[in-house]
Amino acid sequence: MPKAGGREEERRLTADWLDTETKALLQRSPPEKLAPPDTRTFAIVLLEVAVQQGVARVSEDEPKRIRGPLPVCVKKGLSYSDAQIGQFELICRDAASVIIADEVVAKAPADYLADLYAKLRKIDEFELVTVRIDFVPDSPSGRAFCNRFLNEWKPDSPVAVKLMRKKVRIMQHWATRIGVPMTIVPTGGLVS
Repeated sequence: MPKAGGREEERRLTADWLDTETKALLQRSPPEKLAPPDTRTFAIVLLEVAVQQGVARVSEDEPKRIRGPLPVCVKKGLSYSDAQIGQFELICRDAASVIIADEVVAKAPADYLADLYAKLRKIDEFELVTVRIDFVPDSPSGRAFCNRFLNEWKPDSPVAVKLMRKKVRIMQHWATRIGVPMTIVPTGGLVS
C-alpha cells in the first residue's frame, strides 16, 4: 500500500524540475494555437514512444519506433500546469506527447484529429538526434540527472545516444546547470 502523500510528494519532486525555462522547452506552440484560449482543461495525447525505453547506445542500426494503437489520449481534465507535468514525465521516458484542449479532443471530427496528430508527429521536436555525454558528476545533482533523463543509467565514459530533440533540449538546460558536458553530434559526423 502506498504511503499517504506519496503521490503528492512525487508531484512536488517532478514540479521541482519544471522551472520556467523547462516549461518553455516543453511545448513551443501555445495551447491557444491548438485550442480556444478560454479552455480550462487539457488532455495529454501520446503520439509516439521510442523503442529504447530510457537510453540506448547508438549503434549502426537506426532505432525503430513502436507502431501500435497510437496516438492515444493519456489523460483528460487537467489544468495546464498538470498537463505540463505529465508531458515532462513522458518526454523523460522518451515518449512524444502534446497538450491539447479537452474540447478539441472530445468534439473534433476523427479525421481532423488524425490529420492533426500526424502533423504533430512530424515536427522536428520529436526527431531523433545524437548527443554525446562526456561525463556526469558523481554528486546528488548528477545522480538526479541520470535518474530523471537516463533511466538511472550513469555513463562511465563518454557515450553517444539517440534521443528526441525535445528531450535533448531539456537535458541540455539541466546539464548546463549541473556541469554535464553534452554536445549534439552533427548528422553524419562525430564530435571529437
